[in-house]
Amino acid sequence: MKLFLTGVSFVAVIFFNCGGEKKEPNTPTVGYITVKGSEEILPMMTEQAYAFMDLYVKSKILVLDGGSEIGLAAIFTDSAQIAMSTRAMSQDELNRARQAAFSVNEYKIAKDGIAIVVNPKNPVKKLTLEQVAQIFSGKISSWAVVDGPSLPIEVCIWTENSGTFAYVKDSILNGQNYTEKAWRFATTEDMIKHINDKTNTVGMISSSRLYRSWSPLEEELRVKALSIGLDSKSEPVYPDESTIHSGKYPLTRYIYLYTPNEPKGLDSGFISFITSSAGQKLMAGNGFVPITIPVKYINDSTQ
Repeated sequence: MKLFLTGVSFVAVIFFNCGGEKKEPNTPTVGYITVKGSEEILPMMTEQAYAFMDLYVKSKILVLDGGSEIGLAAIFTDSAQIAMSTRAMSQDELNRARQAAFSVNEYKIAKDGIAIVVNPKNPVKKLTLEQVAQIFSGKISSWAVVDGPSLPIEVCIWTENSGTFAYVKDSILNGQNYTEKAWRFATTEDMIKHINDKTNTVGMISSSRLYRSWSPLEEELRVKALSIGLDSKSEPVYPDESTIHSGKYPLTRYIYLYTPNEPKGLDSGFISFITSSAGQKLMAGNGFVPITIPVKYINDSTQ
């Protein structure tokens, strides 16, 4: 029974040579696992894997991207043990997994915001959720409609394998299709480069990518994030750690890990590390909002 669609190439970000090694037992601190999924959270998960392997030298963790859809497919075909996703599994996916005798485990590991970004030269500073939906569905096709320049809007979206693609379509567009003229991207860097090259573009990225580096803090100046309001009467809110932590930013979402069954080996140890104080500090250090440890943010945004 084919449970999920598969079939894209992946980019490995952790390499190792296991040729000739003695096979080790799989325990919470020993063994080998593959983690696949969202490109948007790839840097953070890579850092988590390196930190874990530094602590437990007999562990090997391979982190691959390809999109949330591909990561979720991989855990049901035994090509990965953990899926990293920027969206929750749908009820239909869960039902099919159960019918195939899987007992899916879900872990919420952080909060994130979907930042609506434009070229820095674009004078527009804010949008409502309705305007966001109309822009990405193609119903608003000129920046002049939202008090911007008299330029056509060029929309940038993710490929269908992305959790962000599905989240925005389901939660913001309410099931409407994206505009047929939208440019599609598989990586954050490619989308940012395109938006930076063209004044009339708009796209969507993880709010964690609004900084090129979090240590030291270095802002991503090639794009500009917009403040988003629930409606025309609401105060627009800028995406930062404080507004995402409080849920005031309208495009706040969870970051998920999934396993096909109850984790018992290295997958269990790695997930425990990510949700521990050490793992959650790494989460915050990569621009995501921890949810398993107490945290307090002061909103000093001048946006």
